[in-house]
Amino acid sequence: MAAHLDPVRAGLRALGGIVAPAHVPAPAPPNGSPDGSPAHEPATERLPDPSPTTADEPHSRLEAVLGIAERLTGTFDRAEIFQTVVNETLRVLDVDGVAIRIVDGAALRVVALAGLSADVARRLPAVAVNEGWFGEVIRTGKPWVCDNVESATHDAATADLYRRYSTVHQFAADLVVPLRGRDGVIGAISAIRRKPYHWSHADVEFLSTLAIHATIAIQNADLFDRAEIRAGRMSVLQAASARMNRQNSVESVGRAIVEETRGLIDYHNARVYLLEPPDDLVPIAFEGTVGEYEKVEMEVLRTRLGVGFTGWAAQHGEALLINDANADPRGSTIPGTDDVDESMLVVPMRYDGRVIGTITLSTLGLDQFGEEDLQLLKILADQAATALESARLLVRTQALAGELRRLLDMSSELARSLDPKTVADLIAAHLGEALGVDACTISYWDRAGERLLTSGYFTLDDQVSPDPEYTLVGYPATRRVLEEQGTLCIEVDDPLADPAEVAFLRSLGHRSLVMMPLVAKGESIGIVELVSNSTMSFDPGRLALVRTMANEGAMALENATLYEVARKLADHDQLTSFHNHRYLHERLGEEVVRAQRSHASLSLLMIDLDDFKLVNDTFGHLFGDRVLVWTADLIRATLRASDVPARYGGDEFAVILPDTDAAAAQAVLERIRRAFADRAYESESRGSVQVAASIGVATFPADGRTGQELIAEADAALYRAKDLRGKDLRATDLRPHEIEVQLRRAGVA
Repeated sequence: MAAHLDPVRAGLRALGGIVAPAHVPAPAPPNGSPDGSPAHEPATERLPDPSPTTADEPHSRLEAVLGIAERLTGTFDRAEIFQTVVNETLRVLDVDGVAIRIVDGAALRVVALAGLSADVARRLPAVAVNEGWFGEVIRTGKPWVCDNVESATHDAATADLYRRYSTVHQFAADLVVPLRGRDGVIGAISAIRRKPYHWSHADVEFLSTLAIHATIAIQNADLFDRAEIRAGRMSVLQAASARMNRQNSVESVGRAIVEETRGLIDYHNARVYLLEPPDDLVPIAFEGTVGEYEKVEMEVLRTRLGVGFTGWAAQHGEALLINDANADPRGSTIPGTDDVDESMLVVPMRYDGRVIGTITLSTLGLDQFGEEDLQLLKILADQAATALESARLLVRTQALAGELRRLLDMSSELARSLDPKTVADLIAAHLGEALGVDACTISYWDRAGERLLTSGYFTLDDQVSPDPEYTLVGYPATRRVLEEQGTLCIEVDDPLADPAEVAFLRSLGHRSLVMMPLVAKGESIGIVELVSNSTMSFDPGRLALVRTMANEGAMALENATLYEVARKLADHDQLTSFHNHRYLHERLGEEVVRAQRSHASLSLLMIDLDDFKLVNDTFGHLFGDRVLVWTADLIRATLRASDVPARYGGDEFAVILPDTDAAAAQAVLERIRRAFADRAYESESRGSVQVAASIGVATFPADGRTGQELIAEADAALYRAKDLRGKDLRATDLRPHEIEVQLRRAGVA
């Protein structure tokens, strides 16, 4: 039989076993479907008889998935990820062949094989994304199961694809599961057997679960590749966070902190302290590299709240950047060491609004640390605090080992993404799956707008989606969670529950709601809402675990948001709000590659204000800056939304024109020329100032095949225009166009 199965839910449903079996259709009678409809209609669904399993099989499958998932999180190499998946599928399912196909345009390209000979691999038929059973998997996002190819009923396209395969490699049973990414299905994993075989629910669920981990690993690898150049130090920070959150004891987390910090900040001495009530600061990790720093007894390093820089930072909850340790009265000398010229960084580790310890770095010499070092250590300290509390919780409650594995998995995934939407969706998915609820919403608190903005969402019902925003007006319970940073549980049958929340739950068909804040650096930045269609009951320990996951997610979400803001600032010119010189080169390179692959047109304009030095010399640089802002607004008004304007430097601008040939680029040039000619800059203090520009154009590929070549050609055309005074020239044919070249103050000759 061949059929689609509902996909298993993302991630391991519970670490003690595989998710509930999915339904498969019963075989149709020879003359039609079970209800007498034509044979191509879907058959009636039934539960198949499971294949015989041993008592140890679910456990071994679970261990296999966990082991494979851990291996996948340890690499960003796509080829290694693909080969690991096919090899492990071949081993665990004991099948005759495994393949991974990835969507590549309109085709499904084979990227990895196991169990098939090189000759078979070379002769495998090409498959389109909409062809046969592969097309169904890509279209529906659901697994395809066929126990016996010859006895199953297929449509014409599927039967034809099976016939094409049979000329290359004979097989009788086929299992295909989708690789479902954030934006849809990105490929499929297929497993085959040469003889008919009844695929069990355990087989389908194992491969579906592995496909989820494989998809995550593939997408993480893609994200890493794109971010590696742009965020080298942030990548080191992510790896450090991932390592810290993989540790399962306080000591190993401390060791990871001092070792991973070296990849971010140069130091001669690093110490990690934990605060033990009531006021002891106990060192859990130490690393020294120079002279007396190399060997210090851990007991000597112990201190107390308020004593020395470490004690001061822990007591006040404030980070310290100390350029001269001897000159700062808050310091104290460690017994057995000499006073030396020394710089220090001391950052408290905060968890859920309270200080749990500190990270202290020292290095010989004065003024050795900077503000950037301090900010990086703050981010690391926040991650370290969560890792340390996670380790403490793991030590205290072995009964929650399964749930804590989820926490570590989430930490690893969050550490590999800096996209706020991706991070929020991951948080929602992990919290929702960990608690077994029907839906989980992650919302950002817009304080000024008195509303919650939906950032991430997880649901078991794919037909349901949340509203993009919710007002806080009329919902005092939600506001109280945000402001007081408490956890609130609401049941619709509770007479003491907030009426507005109860009414809202009933309108959506829910019975239970748990709300808790997303807290980053002591401030509520949003809220987690977990809803269920049945009554929920959580013991305090389980709620503490949920709060731990939410706090870690909050830090990841805040860091991702800050990184996104920083990235946007780094890409833009602050004066004109245009993209800057660095972004222009990067984006132009991307557009050239896209134009090459898709055979699309691409043009570039270079614009330089004529005699702009006269403006600065006559009216001053502040006036000149206002003229530049006006110029940017004028250029922007002539462009399409898809065009990419940039400030190349000084009074020179550039515009990337995707999907624009030479004639269309010339039309854009004319619009800009007319805009300059028709308008003058109006200044209250200086009157009307006519601004003129020279413009050069270059078009791919006639004028250049690389970004550098296009810039050079457009720039050359620009300067030829300047030489001819008042003429715009295209880089290749030098056609003249009228343009104003004088820049004068009104009334000045």
